[in-house]
Amino acid sequence: MAPQATETTGAKRYWRLISRFAAASVVATAISQVVFLLAYSLGAAPVAATIMAWLAGAIPNFTLNRRTWGSTDRANLRGEILRYAIISVTTALLAALATHNAEGLARSLFPDARSAQVVVVWGAFLGTYAVMFVIKFFLVDRLVFPKQRR
Repeated sequence: MAPQATETTGAKRYWRLISRFAAASVVATAISQVVFLLAYSLGAAPVAATIMAWLAGAIPNFTLNRRTWGSTDRANLRGEILRYAIISVTTALLAALATHNAEGLARSLFPDARSAQVVVVWGAFLGTYAVMFVIKFFLVDRLVFPKQRR
């Protein structure tokens, strides 16, 4: 019976973490999407809009995830920030690459339709973060807050 109780506890833990991680991601995504759409639609280059959006979303995302994993030890904060930053910056670089390439495609497909270009580039930005959601969850759990794994 004990092994099954452990599995249930582990499963419950992951459902709790994934739901809170998702909620934090929704907050960060909403912030970053608004910043990206505003910056890009007002004429910022896709890479610049991506960086602005990443900065706007990464800080609340880290803060909310730190609470999710129950990390309160100031001694671990520097390492957590560094590990999180590596994952987050990698995601931002992937999004910058995707939006840069999407802009080239959008301009060739819709040379005179700025709104269509914005939709295509925004889709690349959002799509990158959607794909990275699952990967980031496991990286955050295993690498950023490993001491909170019980």
